[in-house]
Amino acid sequence: MWFFLDPSNKIIDVSPDWDSLVLPEGGAAVTSSRIVGRSLWDFVNGGDTRSYLNALFFWCRQTGHVLTMPYRCDAPNLRRECRMKIVPHSEGGLEISHDVLLIEEVEGYHVLEPDGTAEQCSQCLNWHGPDGWYDQTMSVPARDMFVHYVICPECRLAARRALGSEGFGAGGLLN
Repeated sequence: MWFFLDPSNKIIDVSPDWDSLVLPEGGAAVTSSRIVGRSLWDFVNGGDTRSYLNALFFWCRQTGHVLTMPYRCDAPNLRRECRMKIVPHSEGGLEISHDVLLIEEVEGYHVLEPDGTAEQCSQCLNWHGPDGWYDQTMSVPARDMFVHYVICPECRLAARRALGSEGFGAGGLLN
C-alpha cells in the first residue's frame, strides 16, 4: 500500500489496492476518492506527529535518500508491527509505502482510567504515565478522555539514528 505526495504534501495518487485495504478496516472516510487531492495533514493528528513526519520528509527531499521507519498500527484485537518507507522522487515528490511486518492476535482491551487527558506516541503506540512510557497493548482511552498524540523519546531517538550524520543534531528538528 502506498501513496504519493507532491512537494506541498498533497496526496496526488494512491496504490491500486488502496480501497480494498482500507474499507475492511472501517476506512470509508479515507477511500481514494476522498483523500486524493487533499493535504496529508488533514489526516494526521497532533502537532508533534506532524512536525516529526515533516522533518522526515524534509530530510528525504534534501538528501535524496530513502528512509525506512518502524511504527505500530493496531486494529481491534490485533497488534500490528509496520514499516513506513519514504522514497524521494524528482521535483520534491515522495512515495510513502506501508508494509505490515507482524500481526499478533490480542484478546480484549484495557480501558485507561479517565483523568481528562493522556499522551500516546503516534509511532509505537506507547502511553505516557506517571512513571514514564509503557506499552499497554490494545489500550483504549475512556470515552471522555482527550488523547494528545506525540512522539515519545524512544521513537524520536530512533529517527535521529536513522538519519545518521546527515540528520538534525542538537537544536534540530527532531529534538
